[in-house]
Amino acid sequence: MIKADPADEGSLGAWQRRLDRAAGLLGYVGLLIATGLVLLVPVPTARSVRATLPAAALALLWLLLRSALDRRTRPDGGARFAGAHFLGLLAVTTVLVLDNPLYGFFAFSCYLHAAQYLRGPARVLGTVVAAVPTALAQSGGVLPTSPGQVGGFLAVLAFNLVVVGVLLALSEVADRLSRQRKRANAELAEANRRLSGMLAENAGLHAQLLVQAREAGAADERRRFAQEMHDTVAQGLAGIVTQLQAAEQVRERSAADADRHLANAVGLARESLTQARRAVHALRPLELERAALPEAIAELVEQWRERNSAAAALTVTGEARPLHPEVEVTLLRIAQESLANAGRYARASRVGLTLSYMPGLVTLDVRDDGVGFDPRAEPASRATGGGYGLDVMRRRVGRLAGRLDLETEPGAGTTVSATLPAISAEE
Repeated sequence: MIKADPADEGSLGAWQRRLDRAAGLLGYVGLLIATGLVLLVPVPTARSVRATLPAAALALLWLLLRSALDRRTRPDGGARFAGAHFLGLLAVTTVLVLDNPLYGFFAFSCYLHAAQYLRGPARVLGTVVAAVPTALAQSGGVLPTSPGQVGGFLAVLAFNLVVVGVLLALSEVADRLSRQRKRANAELAEANRRLSGMLAENAGLHAQLLVQAREAGAADERRRFAQEMHDTVAQGLAGIVTQLQAAEQVRERSAADADRHLANAVGLARESLTQARRAVHALRPLELERAALPEAIAELVEQWRERNSAAAALTVTGEARPLHPEVEVTLLRIAQESLANAGRYARASRVGLTLSYMPGLVTLDVRDDGVGFDPRAEPASRATGGGYGLDVMRRRVGRLAGRLDLETEPGAGTTVSATLPAISAEE
């Protein structure tokens, strides 16, 4: 935030007050010096001291009246009497100069009072007129009567006017700079006020965004973890239940089949435990750590074929290439979920998967010859807490700006098709 220097502003104000007091005192000093010289130094053209002192006393009273007004009114309260005060001072000064030219030491106070109390054009006019008693004092304190005296007076007056003009120009520049500085300080104060408000508002927005970011991050992490639990632990537990039920059904008929189902259940339990640990630590699936995506899906297909004693095959088209981890994880989970649904709900005897690499896209199609279902109806499996696999797959695909298509009807099997942008591993 930009700040005006209050010390600088205070020092300028203090100097202005000191100059105003000095200007007021200089009038008294000039009158005192001029009166002392009048009493001590004889001037041939001067009137008698007895005739001059009353005018000097009137000048002193006039200055005292001005000082009293300055003390009793606000800083701008004396402006109502500025014109009358200056004319009175100019008149008494002119009388004093005509009585004795030594009062030229006092005549300069007219300049000071014109600059201090008059405003605008009146200040310029008053300063110009104040040059008259000064020029009279410098030309002997007598009114010019002859052409030579008039010429000399005009020359002295012209010199004073030149000096006054220069001083007026400097004063105007100083006043203009002062006004500009005050205006700039006022604008700066307003800008600082607005900036303070904006900073306070931004601080509030920043805090709100932090809260929202934390909430969004927590929600996203909960969704990620829920998806991982569904795709790993939930499917593993469902597979274990299925294998145990199968072992129970064939235990009396074939001990070898029962042992095979129990071994499958143990394997699923160990695999689910491993996947759960990796999900907690947000690691990539173990299948993708050990092999590329086509090999990882092929391994899933082989495991499903052995556990369900059904036909399953994977076809890869296009040139396989490493993809972004999120893309590969999404495709792997869709294959895993589709296979689980085909075995658990569709009771399929044949499943075919096609992984297609195309320029800019990668697709995974999973087709089964199971019982199918009505996609507009509520899945019956939700009554037991399942049936949310399609929702999870759609969320995974949607997060990557992909598309998930489902084709199914009762008795006609099911086809799940996922299309994702083929984001390379380098990207």
